Amino acid sequence: MLTTCKRFFRRFLLLGIQFLKSRKWIAKTLYSLQNAKDFSDLQEHEIMVADTIRVDSYHQAIKRYVKPGDIVLDLGTGTGILSLFAAQQNPEKIYAIDHSEFIEVAKKIAILNNIDKIEFIKESSFSFNPIENVDVILHEQVGDDLFEEDMLENILDLKERILKKDGIILPGKFELYIEPVSLKETYRVPFIWEQHLHGIDFRRLKNDPIIQPYKLKDYGFTNIPPHSINALLANPEPILAFDMNAEDFQADFPTSLTQTKKIVRRGRMDGLCLYFRIVFDDEIAIDTLPMETSTHWKNRLFRTESRQVEPGQELPFTLFMKNLARPETWSIALHNTD
Repeated sequence: MLTTCKRFFRRFLLLGIQFLKSRKWIAKTLYSLQNAKDFSDLQEHEIMVADTIRVDSYHQAIKRYVKPGDIVLDLGTGTGILSLFAAQQNPEKIYAIDHSEFIEVAKKIAILNNIDKIEFIKESSFSFNPIENVDVILHEQVGDDLFEEDMLENILDLKERILKKDGIILPGKFELYIEPVSLKETYRVPFIWEQHLHGIDFRRLKNDPIIQPYKLKDYGFTNIPPHSINALLANPEPILAFDMNAEDFQADFPTSLTQTKKIVRRGRMDGLCLYFRIVFDDEIAIDTLPMETSTHWKNRLFRTESRQVEPGQELPFTLFMKNLARPETWSIALHNTD
């Protein structure tokens, strides 16, 4: 009886949370609160600062694009590392905005480094109205799946309201990839109905309704650790590319994107890996594909039934993005080519 009550209460609580998340303004408030909590975690900042690919690329880009006399806005400042790099370029002023209490740590780091060009502001960027427009919007509003930190909404609001006509968003150019991959054996997690272990056969479970209630909302995808990919099976080509610095840029992306990958390497396909590139220019970019090198960003694998693929084979699929800023609502459908 007690177990039944616990299950009922848990189910009731989950339904309540889902109802709240279905209301847009409530969902946005809940996300903002969770985001502030997540980025008040010192270890999270330590992980980001320890990401030398991220840090070195941003330092190089800031050194190239932030000029003496610029007015700079650093959105979501965190430890203030980007503002501190910008201060080395002798700008006129830097606004560092963050809605987390962690901004006090950033302020202390600036004091300890004798840097006084930065004005630290704890508030939402939507409430920020400086007395002058800015030359550079500097940010790292980039989640594991690119969009989930509300990058587009936050940056485009500032672009419209306070960026000078000849100002820049740094970075502004991004590419999103969905690529067929073969995993190293250690990291493979087949669907349960693909298993036949020591005489025990799970294969008839594939379409059995008994397992359907246990496919939770994140079923079908997982995060894969660094260096887990054995090989890319096609030549990388972005499924989506955009530049927020373009004068005619619009963020009204379609809710579904279809692409056909041509297989160039024989192998076992274990799924489709999502990753992205942050493109500062032709020479400076960050690639989050976890192969030879890796960044602090996690990679999503859309699991597929394992299959052998051959060079020349075509693999058409559609990426569905029910809510662009909430990748847990994304899914992939492979199309039959027979």
